[in-house]
Amino acid sequence: MRGGMAKGNMERAASGETFIFRRPTIGVLTPVAALGAVFIILLTASPLLNLFIAALAAGSRGLSSLLSGSVPTLLAKTLLLATLATLWALLLGVPPAWILTRTDLPGRRLFRVLGLLPLAIPPYIGALTYITLLGPVGPVNKAYQAMGGSGQLVNIYGLWGGVLVLGLFTYPYILLLAGSALESSNPAMEEAARAAGHGPMGIFVRVTLPLLRPSLLAGSLLVFLYALSDFAAVSFLRVTTFTTEIYHQLNTRFDQRGAAALSAVLVLLTLLVLVAQRKNLGRRSFVQRRSGAKPPTIYPLGHWKVPALICTYLVLGGSVFLPIALLLYQAGSAATIFQTLASGHRYLWNSLWTAAVAATAATVLALFVSYLIDRRKGPVGLLLTAATQLGYAIPGTVLGLSLILLYNTYVPWIYGTAAMVVLGYLLRYLPQAVQGSAAALSQVDPNLEEAARGLGRSSWQALREVTIPLIRPGMVAGWTLVFISSIKELAATLLLRPAGFDTLPVRIWIATIEVDFAVAASTSLILIATTALPLFLIRRLDSGISQLD
Repeated sequence: MRGGMAKGNMERAASGETFIFRRPTIGVLTPVAALGAVFIILLTASPLLNLFIAALAAGSRGLSSLLSGSVPTLLAKTLLLATLATLWALLLGVPPAWILTRTDLPGRRLFRVLGLLPLAIPPYIGALTYITLLGPVGPVNKAYQAMGGSGQLVNIYGLWGGVLVLGLFTYPYILLLAGSALESSNPAMEEAARAAGHGPMGIFVRVTLPLLRPSLLAGSLLVFLYALSDFAAVSFLRVTTFTTEIYHQLNTRFDQRGAAALSAVLVLLTLLVLVAQRKNLGRRSFVQRRSGAKPPTIYPLGHWKVPALICTYLVLGGSVFLPIALLLYQAGSAATIFQTLASGHRYLWNSLWTAAVAATAATVLALFVSYLIDRRKGPVGLLLTAATQLGYAIPGTVLGLSLILLYNTYVPWIYGTAAMVVLGYLLRYLPQAVQGSAAALSQVDPNLEEAARGLGRSSWQALREVTIPLIRPGMVAGWTLVFISSIKELAATLLLRPAGFDTLPVRIWIATIEVDFAVAASTSLILIATTALPLFLIRRLDSGISQLD
């Protein structure tokens, strides 16, 4: 009977009919699954637990000296930086999201693809380009002084420089999430508001914006957490935050316990932000009920077309065109770029293979984790969800320090090898792979697997032959995101890499410190090209899935 129902559901799914999934009750974990769950929880949670143990080991005197000294100032400055950067990213992301999805702007599809490019430009590279433009000896200040001005017209260093750069290179999180929500919104609600006499602006404020709240909060959370955890960009721009002070404690004062105490404060702050965001969304419902496949309303811009184009060009110019043009100018010539690539090909190889191994390991673990979370009900799924999200909540400097404290003490044969770099990437970006697999798996009816087992397949064969092919796009998207994030990671790499093991971000860091801006710019262009290719792949994959849907 069960096999017949499952087979019927499989036929209905194949025909494209929509139905409500009935998730069958699945028994207790098998021994292998239980051991795997314990292993993943220990792997992801043990560095953070060890970090808090080290922080407590600092003693009440060390903690009180930190709290009475720089911590309150660091806390205020870090929160101010993250808040202002998030507001700036919202200002940059929301208007283009609406313009590119809900208006007849010419070339909006091309602009949406170009809007992805800032994700391929790490903020620390953006910081370098704006230092070139707005620094003390940059062309803007030189031109101002040539016109008779005294001192500097602008000063890129400091808090406002950090806000400018972080917002410019993280707003795509908001652009993409808000754009997707706008595309999938129910047009009937806007039509009802229009029938009530509201114009486009009134409809946006009263109907569209409230429905965008979950997407805007999610995008804002990503930007806020990134600003809290950023190290390289704020270091280049001389902004003192928790991450720069942790690095200073560890590499200048060689005070691991002091760095652990600071890290514990930052982790607690991050967890508080996550809890607050979850409670904020949990108070209200944002469900839209749709029937049919009517596309959202496209508004004609009319005489607003030129201002909309100017707005789009300004955002893309500040985050894409201008930084790349400045990098090309700094590099000097194509010969310099090719020479940098030829002399530093091993750094490119180190970046590629560590990111690829971490992405592959994350994808395999994510499949196991998402399967248990989706198919098994109970505390195991909750524990796995919490444990796998820890890496995303921990900044790279904190994660690097926690792994050093743990593995140098208990697993010294791994410490000082490239495996530490891969492990750092894996733990830092495992949530991205889990989200990709879990989102795809949630759309697959478990009865399809039951149907396969009813036809004589084992559980593993059903997973391999039925489930994995259906969720492969989500797995590929997760792999790509982990690969891109890993290949750009600097803070964790600086702390975890063995001596002489450099990646592209590390070489950019070293070249900048040595004031070799031509090499830094050339290496930055190589890194951007390397990350842009998989970024466009995931965009094309997403477009293909949308067309199939």
